[in-house]
Amino acid sequence: MSDFSADVASFAGAVAVAPPAVLPVLGHHARQQRLDGLAAQLADLQTWLADDLNAVESALRTPQGTTLAERAGRHLLQAGGKRIRPLCTLLAGRIGGGASPRSVRDLAIAVELVHNATLLHDDVVDLADTRRGRPTARALHGNEVSIFAGDWVLVAALRRIVGSGFPALVDSALDTLDAMIAAEVEQSQRARVLAADVEGYFRVAEGKTAALFRWAMRAGATAAGLSDDCRVGLQTFGGELGLAFQITDDAIDLDGDPAATGKALFADLCEGKVTLPLALALNLRPALRDQLLELRATVDGATAGTFVHNDEGPGTAALCAGIARAVSDCGALEAARAEARARCERALAALQVVRPCPEREALRAVAGALVRRRA
Repeated sequence: MSDFSADVASFAGAVAVAPPAVLPVLGHHARQQRLDGLAAQLADLQTWLADDLNAVESALRTPQGTTLAERAGRHLLQAGGKRIRPLCTLLAGRIGGGASPRSVRDLAIAVELVHNATLLHDDVVDLADTRRGRPTARALHGNEVSIFAGDWVLVAALRRIVGSGFPALVDSALDTLDAMIAAEVEQSQRARVLAADVEGYFRVAEGKTAALFRWAMRAGATAAGLSDDCRVGLQTFGGELGLAFQITDDAIDLDGDPAATGKALFADLCEGKVTLPLALALNLRPALRDQLLELRATVDGATAGTFVHNDEGPGTAALCAGIARAVSDCGALEAARAEARARCERALAALQVVRPCPEREALRAVAGALVRRRA
């Protein structure tokens, strides 16, 4: 690619104080798959965006506030993360070159804060003890504090949006939060009955994941002052990329590397989430439902039809491994990955409305790497 490679030299002196994980990790996986050209693009992108990435990361990690809720919120933020949503906002905000860097950074920070607020709440719902390889806020301080920490992080996100100079984006952010809440509720209800309809899965994924990716692109495009056509194209890119990202995460839960993901294998499975590979497998092999019901009865702490992922014994691990094997053997795992690739192609097609530029090529590289990852 790389038009942006030509700009790398001007940023060569940037020092990464706390570099986000996503680009180096994606580059590592690209090299493992012998995609050397893609790995080189991602390395160039890391250097090209060094100032913006470091500023966003520093703001997310810098301790603020003295209350226990604030400290619990910072505990999660300081654990790092992929930071893919703010990366998308930064790239969209650079298109055209007319946006204020500070405004774009504020919006990038806001989108990551929203994401982390939902994680603090999710950990309470799932009774999760670890995230990103560290104890969760609820494990350290209790469920109530984790909920209040999530609320505090969400308020911080809304303040960032207002302070960005584009307060009109608050309304669309609230609409996005509405969609995310509705999706989380529906996901919980689907888990109770082991719903296997693919349409319902995509309805949940649209609200739970795609909506925030879509808003991330909208925020950057708004800050950049792009045309309506470009803004809509970038939002479509974000939505399709969000779906590809979620489906890839679904697959990784069944065949990923816990050391690389920082998340226990089969976590989604034990929490009862009917992910796309599982929904496809249930339609292909209805008898798999009996194994899932056995898992539900076995997992420690199962209550009212909800799986809880703690330290399962060998019996539970064997059940999970057997289910994962069945999902793979019937072709559902590969079918899900194929759907992720198709969604990625739709995302790339939506980018055609944006004139050729380094930022567009960077978005293409990131999308391609995300859908190929195994962690």
